[in-house]
Amino acid sequence: MHVALLANQAWLDEELTPFQHLVVGLIDERVRVVQVVPQHIDTEDVSMFGGLVPWHETRVTVMNQHRIARLDEPLEALGVDLIHALDGRLWRGGLKLADSLGTPIVLGACSMLDIPLAQRLLSRADPAKVAVAAVTEPIAEAIRQHVGPDLLVQTIGTGVHNQSTEPPVRQEGETFCAIVSGNGVWDSDYDALLGGIASVVRRRPMSQFFFDGQGGAQHQIWKAASAMGLLANISLTPRRLGHREMLLRAHALIHPQALGKSRSLTLRAMAWGLPVIACHDPYLDYLIDGQTATVLDGPTPEDWAHQLQRFIEDPKLTAAMGQRAQDWVRHNRPTSHQIADVLDLYRRMAGQTIPFPA
Repeated sequence: MHVALLANQAWLDEELTPFQHLVVGLIDERVRVVQVVPQHIDTEDVSMFGGLVPWHETRVTVMNQHRIARLDEPLEALGVDLIHALDGRLWRGGLKLADSLGTPIVLGACSMLDIPLAQRLLSRADPAKVAVAAVTEPIAEAIRQHVGPDLLVQTIGTGVHNQSTEPPVRQEGETFCAIVSGNGVWDSDYDALLGGIASVVRRRPMSQFFFDGQGGAQHQIWKAASAMGLLANISLTPRRLGHREMLLRAHALIHPQALGKSRSLTLRAMAWGLPVIACHDPYLDYLIDGQTATVLDGPTPEDWAHQLQRFIEDPKLTAAMGQRAQDWVRHNRPTSHQIADVLDLYRRMAGQTIPFPA
């Protein structure tokens, strides 16, 4: 089997590590892999073990769809017999590309935005040629309601590597540092969180919060923080491919918004034993209050201040929370499970038999 993994800049910015694990895992299972990535991606950021076909990505969606569809000749020359479009923004171009090649295609769904997209594109899709791999069961179930009954929609959760290290325990007197990761666009959720941070800082003036946006301009967040006198306690981290790996070295991860989008950053934080505080999100089945995260429903500034103060005042409590999350990920989201499920789906779509163990 020869599979083309089709990726774009936005998806790789969030999922670079799982992408590398997927490539290596498939190759280890004797699947030939070609990585179809934007041409400006540094070759050091993709796996050296798979083939590479660059494509010219722009900010114009229609142009990107056209350029993806025109990759049929180089992929046909390589003998690709299955396409895996890893992001919803690649579905249209990927479907045209698969149609030109006469190959089946797997469409990756990781966001609630993929639900209406599936309704528009897949209501009449050929179930012998098209399948959907959703990263959470709520997203999968929502898509099933909008596509034909015969179309395969399978839940394949993002896998993460198990960490053998014990969850870190913040030492007495050590400055509390937390990562705030949302879409970077100022709204009422950020406003509530900053209100909570302001209360915490008045009691713990050395606390630090690093704001990570998903490519969004965070100028409005800076202005609000300035108005609250918080500039000495926050930092806005610049966007760079792979930069989120460094963010996992903090004491807590905060998701201030319900974005309806699965992110491996959260799962990798859990694997490290990093405690997570997040807004309730009905599309994310791995946010389990009291087990994998502290989940808040419509939190007020007072709610944020209370939870953050708990994290700061009781390091052993937060370490125990991180340990529970680490245990859950170890049993439910190992990379090996993801590779096995992806390979099974590929074989079903390609019409290949599944070999029995020796």
